[in-house]
Amino acid sequence: MAANWETRAAERRQQLSNTIPEAWRLKPELLSELKTPLQESDNNVLELGICKRSGIFSGKELEITESYNVTELLAALAGGKLTALEVTTAFCKRAAIAHQLLNCCTEIFFDKALQRAEELDARRAQGEPLGPFHGLPVSIKDNIQVEGVPATLGLVCFFDYVSDKNSAVVDIILASGGVIYCKTNVPQTMMTVDSHNNIFGRTLNPLNTSLSAGGSSGGEGAIVGFRGSPLGLGTDVGGSVRFPAACNGIYGFRPTVGRIPAGDVKLCVDPGMRQVKSCIGPLAGDVDALDILMKVIVNARPWKLDATAADLPWREVKLDAGQKLRIGVMAEDPTFPLHPPIRASLTAASDKLAAAGHDIILLQPSECLFWEAIQTAFGLYSLDPTGARLVDEAGEPPIPSRANLLKGLTFAPWTYLADAADLEGLARLSALNVKRAAIAGAWHAAYTRHNLDVVIGPLMQHTAAPHDEFASSAYGTIFNLIDYPACVIPFGKAAAKEGETFELKPGQYASEYKPAKSEGMPCTIQVVTPTMRDEECLAISKIIDTCLNK
Repeated sequence: MAANWETRAAERRQQLSNTIPEAWRLKPELLSELKTPLQESDNNVLELGICKRSGIFSGKELEITESYNVTELLAALAGGKLTALEVTTAFCKRAAIAHQLLNCCTEIFFDKALQRAEELDARRAQGEPLGPFHGLPVSIKDNIQVEGVPATLGLVCFFDYVSDKNSAVVDIILASGGVIYCKTNVPQTMMTVDSHNNIFGRTLNPLNTSLSAGGSSGGEGAIVGFRGSPLGLGTDVGGSVRFPAACNGIYGFRPTVGRIPAGDVKLCVDPGMRQVKSCIGPLAGDVDALDILMKVIVNARPWKLDATAADLPWREVKLDAGQKLRIGVMAEDPTFPLHPPIRASLTAASDKLAAAGHDIILLQPSECLFWEAIQTAFGLYSLDPTGARLVDEAGEPPIPSRANLLKGLTFAPWTYLADAADLEGLARLSALNVKRAAIAGAWHAAYTRHNLDVVIGPLMQHTAAPHDEFASSAYGTIFNLIDYPACVIPFGKAAAKEGETFELKPGQYASEYKPAKSEGMPCTIQVVTPTMRDEECLAISKIIDTCLNK
């Protein structure tokens, strides 16, 4: 007999499915072309051209979702080439297809979005556009609150939670003319890199449905990667915007805490125990869209709406496209070896940047401190057991990736925290904060010693992993610990080489290298600048992206 939560979860999934109009449902003959079960089979749903062959889209709607980036959409909306209703309809349809294939949504409110689009078109016809996002659809992660809409966070204990107000970032998007039309899936507790929970199930990767879409903003990664959304908002407390961006071959940005208001985002933590603070960040199909989002939000003076937002206007950083940079390259940490495609991508990126005239400075493992940082970060996270307690008290089982996460933390002794092992309470918190300050100091010293403009490096040890096989978050989580802005740029695709091997030595941790699974999947690099240098991070990311991908 099914537990009560299992029955309610099945009902919730059916209710979600019922919000998709009948005319936007995929025909069985199209679905029959997919290898099943989807989460165990290699399906690239983008290459199959399902949207084009579905009969659901007009030619113009396909063009809107496939040929326009955010800059072009905003220009077409402002110039009257496209209406808000046309653009919103196109992306609502594509989001509906994305959900049917990838299980990426948790809440769908297309009807309200289409009504808002009509109202926005009426305002424009009267010469009263609402703001810089006038008519642009924006998808948001489940924990970002919309008044009157549930925010379950994939937790059974929050089945009946309905937001009684908007998050400040939602108010800014709406005041800027944006159209919010869906919320997207997250992992149980939002502390793993597989967006899978017991209410909505598992989100799949559009490039290969047998691989993870990442997490914890994996629903956003999948929907933006499928082009079911031109611009999405996720949250990042350990890499949760950047990992989904990397898994789905798109761009993502983790800003400095406070640049985007996030004080009223719903989380499953003790509000007094946020030792590593979460931030909101964008995901999109190009780096310019990330910059646009940041400018719109920060220039809306978010500190007037949210006490946690920094009173710091967006600075215009003008860098010449040909400007030569001093670029530090993160060392591959011997504790967390990179799979061959990631190592090859990072080497190729460094070589290409050097060939363009940039100065490349190779950082040493002793300057990067990834293993020390992951010990410290998870030492701080573990001070708050709220997420695990909420799962246990509701009687729901833990998802597999939570157990996998522990493997990446217990494979070797925490030598960096040896002197804090027997400490408890405030003494332990104090020791951990001293460790964090030492790591931040080491990074500051490296920037100063080498006179760096920026640092690049890996984000993950591997490309998108098979479900529940993500390795360590060390290369991403360190920048949450020391609060450095970081941008993810796709570069290259995995290609196995004959005779290539990958073997772990004692004291090392990584997932199994499966060349057939990683073949053709996007590789990425991470671009990092010091705290509050968000503007420089994005400006330099544009230069690097142009060098590597244009």
